Amino acid sequence: MATVTLSPPTTRRSKTLRIVSAIILVLLLAVAVVAGWFVWVAKASLPQLDGSLKVAGLKAPVTVLRDAQGMPHIRAGSMEDAIFAQGYVTAQDRLWQMDITRRFAAGELSEILGPDLIRHDREQRILMLPAVAEHAAATLSPDERRLSQAYCDGVNAFIESHRNRLPIEFRVLKYQPRAWRVKDSFLIGANMMKALNHGTVENERIRELVTAKLGPELTEELYPQVSVRDHPPTAAPKPSNKKAKQEDPSEDDPDFAPD
Repeated sequence: MATVTLSPPTTRRSKTLRIVSAIILVLLLAVAVVAGWFVWVAKASLPQLDGSLKVAGLKAPVTVLRDAQGMPHIRAGSMEDAIFAQGYVTAQDRLWQMDITRRFAAGELSEILGPDLIRHDREQRILMLPAVAEHAAATLSPDERRLSQAYCDGVNAFIESHRNRLPIEFRVLKYQPRAWRVKDSFLIGANMMKALNHGTVENERIRELVTAKLGPELTEELYPQVSVRDHPPTAAPKPSNKKAKQEDPSEDDPDFAPD
């Protein structure tokens, strides 16, 4: 006996619905894979907080204890080993921040973040902070140079031992950090000084423009250079010019006669 199964014809709408569902499923699967990769890479680059590590460059064992806030406390048999460990631990926690700050100061951001930052890089290079940092590093005493280099050696020891487990920012931007140098530490310090004095520099620039327009006397009224607070912390405040004139009116009135 022959049997025939009858079913309703497949409509165009149902085909479209199945295709859309398949596309959504593939997209969700791709998002899950990418998210899983990010989580894996991010966790792989986290600092090791327990156990032991063998680090080339140390002269004796060093202990790093982290408190409840994750702050490292370093115990070492010598200052050189302690500073080496400080460099290593700082790179563990903040290597990409260290590198991006170095690039920010040197005017090298556009190399990794694109041409939109060329203007910023140009402004930074005009300041010539790398030259300032190199000069500062060159003036170090032999002991200071030795300890500064120990810090750099610690940073570089971490970089070289974690080339395949660097912070995720390096993988996303597809570049590798170069070795840390003594002048790089001074470079970051110079940029911090520039940042802290940004308002002062801008105020000085405006003062120069006002002086060119109004002259020094009117500018002095707008931007007084003296204050009753201009004195060492251990000395008594100096009276302002106006206060001094009020206390001694004879300077302004030649006909003044005391009682």
